[in-house]
Order: sequence, then C-alpha cells, then structure tokens
Amino acid sequence: MKKIVIPYNKEQMDLTKNLVDGYIIGIKDMSVNTFYNIDIKKLDDLDYSKEIFISLNKNIENKDLDRLKDFLLILNNYPIKGVLYSDVCFVNLKKQLKINYDLVWASEHLSTNYETINYWSNFGINYTYLSSDIKLSDILDIRLNTSVKLMTNIFGYLPMFVSKRHIVKNYLKKFNIKDDSDIHYIMKENKTYPIVDTNIGTFVYSNNLLNSLKEVNILEENGIEYGVINGFDIDSDIFLKIIKIINNVNKNNVIESIDEINKLIPNTDTGFMYLDTISKVKK
Repeated sequence: MKKIVIPYNKEQMDLTKNLVDGYIIGIKDMSVNTFYNIDIKKLDDLDYSKEIFISLNKNIENKDLDRLKDFLLILNNYPIKGVLYSDVCFVNLKKQLKINYDLVWASEHLSTNYETINYWSNFGINYTYLSSDIKLSDILDIRLNTSVKLMTNIFGYLPMFVSKRHIVKNYLKKFNIKDDSDIHYIMKENKTYPIVDTNIGTFVYSNNLLNSLKEVNILEENGIEYGVINGFDIDSDIFLKIIKIINNVNKNNVIESIDEINKLIPNTDTGFMYLDTISKVKK
C-alpha cells in the first residue's frame, strides 16, 4: 500500500520526501480540507518524482467554471497522477477537455459503497477516495466488489463538516474580537474540535486523530492501493516521527507502534473503523 500525505505545510513535505510515495496538494481557493494550497502558477515547484494528486474538490459554482476549465487544461501539461474532485461537472469536463490524467472521486460523505463507485467507474473514473465515515469491514467489502483504485485515511484529523459560510469570521466580527489564528477550536462536552475558516468557507475536524496502525497491514493485505496520512495541525518534527513509525509497522510490533504514537499525540482513536453508523428519521 502506497503512503500519501496531505501536508499541513511545505516543511512537512520537505521532511518526508524520502519516506512517502506521494502528496495531495490543493490549489488555492479551489480545495477543501487541504492546507498546503498553492497558486496554479507554482506547479513547476512541485517534485514530480513523487505521485502528485491535485485537489480541486470544492463545490463548483457557475462563476468557477471558466477558471476551473483553465486549471484543468494547465494541469494537462504536468505529470500529475490525478485530480481529486467532488462536483460531478468534472466527469463531463474530462471528456470535453480531453484530460489526460485520472480523476479521483473524493466526495467525503458520499463515497461509502461499491455500487456508487462502480457507477462512476462506467464514466471512466479510476480512483475513489473513500469516506472516513465507514467501518473497516465496509472498506474491505468495497475492495472485493470494485476494480477502482482506492484511497483511505489511515492517520490524522478527520473532516466532519464543510460550509461556505464564514462561521468563525462572522462570530469574530459580531463580537468585535481580533484573532488572526489560522486554527480555532470548539469546545463541546469536554471535547475539542479544530475549526478553520478560509476564503472559501469553514471546515470542522474531529476531536481525535484517526490512528489506524492496527489496520494498516489488513488494508495492505486486502489490496487497498493508498493509505492517506493527514498532517493537519501536527508539529512537523512530530509528524516526521509518525511517518517513520507508520512505515515500520508490522504484525509483530503494532502494539508497540501504537504506544509510540500515543506518547507523541495522546488524543487518537480508530475513528469509525469499528463503529456502526446509525441514522434515525424523526417523525
């Protein structure tokens, strides 16, 4: 299983360039849940000896379409591995613009089952970034029932909520509070949730970081192609240590490896790997 990183900053990329297989990089004002977002004019600065996936996964509005088409055509000139998308307009644009790289369906809360993945496969979509809302057994079931290449989160904060509204900025403005922090935190029932307000909206993340070290070997043995490691809100030196631990984990040292990470970052858990997701319709 290849290890790819969503870097929090360029320092994390520089430190891990010899330890991982690739990166997911956002384009400024066109990507949600990425943090090292570059200007489209800075594509020459990326190291293409690694697999580079570009994220353009924001909800696309009519006013974005012309710019998006320009970006997709510019990307045709670079040896990127693929583009992460959420909006279905990409499916038509791939054919219309004769895009020569792959598309990665990355609609966080929708990529939960193989039926929908196979539906998009009929339109030439060869990759899916699986939702973080599903169990390990669901991931393995999807693997058995689709030939599409799969990405799944194995470490880091998980995205919970995205809104185009500027929730933090509006709050600060309402109460005349000056705070230029990149990350804020919501306190709820003794839990702390990171919240980020950018030019394109507000993103809220999980209280704990996903730590799937126990599942890494299972995912690898079952043919999951990519494990995604998210560097958001993690000190770069600590992140480097985490990458090294993940790279060295095996069946014999997994408990020891989990303990090592818990010493570095105490607020980790296994996310939804073993939790049933239950929805109840209220009358």
